[in-house]
Amino acid sequence: MLELPIPLPGFEPAPEPRKHWVQYEDGTLGQLGVIGDEEPVLARPGRLITEAEYDRLRAEMTVAHNQRVTELLAAEDLQQRQDYEDLLALGIPEGMVGRLSGYTPPPAPGVPES
Repeated sequence: MLELPIPLPGFEPAPEPRKHWVQYEDGTLGQLGVIGDEEPVLARPGRLITEAEYDRLRAEMTVAHNQRVTELLAAEDLQQRQDYEDLLALGIPEGMVGRLSGYTPPPAPGVPES
């Protein structure tokens, strides 16, 4: 906060907002800052939760998100590999097949990477 060298008559700095945590009806999480003693009014259906519950739910969501991303990347890799093999089976040159499918096969054992 900006410190004034001379106090102004009648000036009182605003109090720091109190932090509240919320889980909305759709499962999303949020944080609210409220000045004063009243409970916050939520903009949509949900419930106030503790900071500990917020942290736990957020950690669970992060784990679930990372797992889903891993699954999607594995499925994409599998699809690219299948596309690669299908295009090779059609007789398309390997260099073109790699560009079309987005798949780069691992180097054969004993063959240095280029």
